[in-house]
Amino acid sequence: MKKYIFALALVLPLFAQERLIHVYKSPSCGCCELWESYMEKNGYKINSYAKEDFMKIKESLGIKSQYQSCHTGVIDGYAIEGHVPSSAVAWLLENKPSGVIGISAPGMPMGSPGMEQGAPEKYPVILMKKDGSSELFGYYIGDKKI
Repeated sequence: MKKYIFALALVLPLFAQERLIHVYKSPSCGCCELWESYMEKNGYKINSYAKEDFMKIKESLGIKSQYQSCHTGVIDGYAIEGHVPSSAVAWLLENKPSGVIGISAPGMPMGSPGMEQGAPEKYPVILMKKDGSSELFGYYIGDKKI
């Protein structure tokens, strides 16, 4: 019995992956911190890097200008651009779609996670692909897919 418990103790940590997002942002952006808090409330750990040259990470990841927002997260090799809902990030990590570099909520949509001030608007969440193309993942209001 002790052998089984010991084996289980060795194997369980392999399944309990830490969901750590590295977030690159401007030092002067407050909504980025609100998105980070939202993601922490949804089970993610955040390492935050506030630097003036935060745009360089977008270039290095191949994020086209039309998909960019105020901050970029990186988790498990995927880019999380802007105020993406946690459910969309979870889907990306679970499904690992082929040819995808990440997911984006382009711009700074009102009502999206971290941008709750003002009247909520319908906004797209986009899958960004390695070949430069994109695919609509879905439309959201707040953090709910519609």
